[in-house]
Amino acid sequence: MIKELEDYNWFPKTLRRWQLEFVGSVSVWTKLYQPLSPVLDEMIVQNNITALQDLCSGSGIPAIYMHQHLKEKIPMLLTDQYPDTDFKNKPAVEYSLQPVDVLKMQPVENTVYTMCNAFHHFSAVQQKELLQKMAANKAPVVVAEILEPGLLNIIKIIFTTIIIQLFTAPFVQPFSLLRLLFTYIIPVNLFTVTYDGIISVLKSKTAAEYKEIVKNISTQSYHITVHTVNNWKGNLVYIKGAPINT
Repeated sequence: MIKELEDYNWFPKTLRRWQLEFVGSVSVWTKLYQPLSPVLDEMIVQNNITALQDLCSGSGIPAIYMHQHLKEKIPMLLTDQYPDTDFKNKPAVEYSLQPVDVLKMQPVENTVYTMCNAFHHFSAVQQKELLQKMAANKAPVVVAEILEPGLLNIIKIIFTTIIIQLFTAPFVQPFSLLRLLFTYIIPVNLFTVTYDGIISVLKSKTAAEYKEIVKNISTQSYHITVHTVNNWKGNLVYIKGAPINT
């Protein structure tokens, strides 16, 4: 299976961080994940949740955005196989410095798990295994994707990663002169973000395909569903799994 550059061990840490900061910033500017905060609020109340854990966090920007819009600011732990060691912890938000492989991690009680725009990095078999593990442990989970396959989405990605990035690079936080150098003068960052964006679209799935993956995972005590939020900024597809409370 073809991989994004950011998934390789040899990919420079700085380029990975710049890429994830840009993608995360775009998602905040466009409020793509805004519909998920009420979903999480409901899951927190219904399942007596005391903690959140974000998986494959990258920059952590999307998860922090959702956390800021929750009614109850319960602690959130950001985790990733390539943790951002430069991340500055915030009130109620901490980034684990230990690499976390989601395919090997074991869900714990009273925690809601989230994943923002990282599910497409895994094969269909791995995606199903991860969701089955959540179901087996009755762990509440919300997996969100902002990419779908198709030529139009590839065009949108190219426009965003080249044109939009050229206009917004100075405004991506934290500010970095090196980011500007490798975006405008030596456009390595421009190339890597665009390349990974195209590969991500090619690996993405439709809501119908995700419904096929989650089929037969639901049980008498755990329910998993696929939802789509349509808007002009881009469709948000999310998978919601949660215990059935009787």
